[in-house]
Amino acid sequence: MKRPNIQIFTIHLVVVLISLTSITFANTFTVGVEDIDYYPFYSYNNKEYSGAAYEILDAFAKKNNYTFTYKGMPVTRLLKSYLNGEVDFKFPDNAYWGQEDKKAHSVVYSQPVLSFIDGVLVKPENKDKNIEWLKRLGTLRGFTAWDYLDLIKANKVTLRGVSSLDSLIKQVANDRLDAAYFNIQVASYYLKHKLNQADLLVFNESLPHTKSNYHLSTIKHAKIISKFNQFLLDEKEYIQKVIVNHELD
Repeated sequence: MKRPNIQIFTIHLVVVLISLTSITFANTFTVGVEDIDYYPFYSYNNKEYSGAAYEILDAFAKKNNYTFTYKGMPVTRLLKSYLNGEVDFKFPDNAYWGQEDKKAHSVVYSQPVLSFIDGVLVKPENKDKNIEWLKRLGTLRGFTAWDYLDLIKANKVTLRGVSSLDSLIKQVANDRLDAAYFNIQVASYYLKHKLNQADLLVFNESLPHTKSNYHLSTIKHAKIISKFNQFLLDEKEYIQKVIVNHELD
């Protein structure tokens, strides 16, 4: 009886393992995300990504046999790392963000993934006050109150940077600030679920605010963005469930 050629078998096995490894790495991508708690949109804590964005991105990855790993970084460093090619995708992103830094790069953006509102939260009795009333505005350090830049430059509104959302909310509630400029959905979720005081502050819709969208972007993988856009169309029902489950509707 002819003995099996162990050497040939071993070579074949190594070739198969190398091929499988190559396929695995070819389908593995790093998504650069913000290392902050911005729940229910997203949160990065102890190297774990969660929230509505995670559920949508991971559902897309699984459907296409991709593996997404999420790398959290401070907002400013995330943009630099992304433009340096250290990550494959960035979320969230928007064509209006970091335009000067992105000029030398061909950034491809997905269709809108999640919509958001940046505006001001005030005490309930001030929910209909006009712009002349607003004098003291607060936001988190590192964030830009885009809708109020002209008023701030003209010294009509004073901006104060605060270290945490909790502190920002309490300073408005205690009349140390007139209003807090922040993501309305994130602040409302925090008020309801973390402070158990859903009506402590409310959104003043009459004051300047921005309605926009979060996108997935890439410099390296335009074809995958095309697939992701198709996923957004095909899975509208699923995505809407994620939005509702996270109280973002």
